[in-house]
Amino acid sequence: MTDSQKMMIGFAKIQSRINSNDKKARSFGTTKMLHQAEIHFIDAIEPGEGLNASELSEKLGITNGAITQIADKLLKKKLVVKYKKENNKKEVYIRLTPEGEIAFASHRQFHKELNDKIIEYLDGLTSEQIDGLKGLLNVIDLHLPDLSK
Repeated sequence: MTDSQKMMIGFAKIQSRINSNDKKARSFGTTKMLHQAEIHFIDAIEPGEGLNASELSEKLGITNGAITQIADKLLKKKLVVKYKKENNKKEVYIRLTPEGEIAFASHRQFHKELNDKIIEYLDGLTSEQIDGLKGLLNVIDLHLPDLSK
């Protein structure tokens, strides 16, 4: 087996793990189990005033109907609340509860730790190795279909 074939097997294993992880709920520092769509919804809201459904739809690239479904699940889990602003009684906004902010921070910490390890590795590579990785990323980007469009 060539090194290239071994690399392809390694990529397939990583993709399989990502797909498997996406299907399983996990805790993000709270007592509530969250699926990937839910934690990414929480991540999109961020702590603060919150966002309305249209803003979340645009930010996440999903329909307003999907926004409503995920928001309702997170409402039941008490990780978000819906509210209306004093000066705008028409639109409904969604913001994180204190427990939702804990999940947000835990999710951000997970990504920070993973990104730090990747950056540490990449910083140790030569410019030629970096160029090779850039070329690989370009081939994947050019030939991997984007089914979201």
